[in-house]
Amino acid sequence: MLRRFLSLSAPTNKMRAVVCPRAPIAPAELVYTTDHPEPKPKEGHVLIRVKAYGLNRSELFTRQGHSPGIQFPRVLGIECVGVVKDAGGGAKWKEGDVVAACMGGMGRQFDGGYAEYALIPHTSVSAPIKLPEQMGWAEFAAIPETYLTAWGTLSESLKLQSTDTLLIRGGTTSVGLACAALAKSSLFAPDIKPTVLATTRSEAKKHALKAAGVDVVLLDENDSVREQVKAATAGRGATKVVELVGGTTLADSCQSAADDGVISMIGCVSGEWTIKDFDPMTALSPWKHLTVCSSHYLDVSKAPLQWIVDAITYGELKPSVDKVFKMEETAKAHEYMEANKAAGKVVCLVD
Repeated sequence: MLRRFLSLSAPTNKMRAVVCPRAPIAPAELVYTTDHPEPKPKEGHVLIRVKAYGLNRSELFTRQGHSPGIQFPRVLGIECVGVVKDAGGGAKWKEGDVVAACMGGMGRQFDGGYAEYALIPHTSVSAPIKLPEQMGWAEFAAIPETYLTAWGTLSESLKLQSTDTLLIRGGTTSVGLACAALAKSSLFAPDIKPTVLATTRSEAKKHALKAAGVDVVLLDENDSVREQVKAATAGRGATKVVELVGGTTLADSCQSAADDGVISMIGCVSGEWTIKDFDPMTALSPWKHLTVCSSHYLDVSKAPLQWIVDAITYGELKPSVDKVFKMEETAKAHEYMEANKAAGKVVCLVD
């Protein structure tokens, strides 16, 4: 039974929410309720009327019991989009503004986006967004975590240049597709674009990579693509690498990098966070650089989200929506994501 926290001074309003009561649980054990306490306005936080939210592997791992230190029950969701109800003293926002929120502890340290209302710290809320008429809530919801993680990785962690050769390991993840699209956009290189290589384990998903702008698609059948990368780069290797698969492929990704190349580990769709028998002296020889990019530390309020929204509107970037579910179908959406059926973003509409 879910706990209820009631104010002694005034009745607490109720809202719809999807609650993870404990972990690990199966997708069907997520609880959709219309009786969850609505958060109250708070200084330093924006109260958002949520319109939609994207699903992420992070939430899948939390439900599966792989995220230590989380207190349950918990409303999951590391991102959402919606309308400001209360700005919490922030001069940047006013009631009615369209915003996105992501990262910074959402759905982990505090309740997240799988709800009708979300109370989010200022640094995890975007500046007000002018949403184009042709962009609906589902399309907008597919952007924040995906594209801002991709932007942070390419700009802050890898410092991507137009002359780079970029390898994306786990290319058909939503973030992988966003990395490819951003790398080919004018955000990083108005004239000359980096060469982009990306991996997939499915022949059927190759078209999705090509559509995102990938130049060379690599079929990863046994967690080893280093020879394919070397062949595609005249023996040099990739100068920058995005690692989204995790511990099972990191060593091979390091060996796919060029001398003085940079490898940024930002995801773990394989489910293996640790690296067995990892020999850094071999994998990083002679002078390669291994780093990470955690979206948790990005200041969302300063990120170029409006540029990304506009670029999608004008066709420079492509929306990454794979499938849309209703809020009350979030458990089915988790099942779909867990079965690795998506080539892009899975989104749930609140209304």
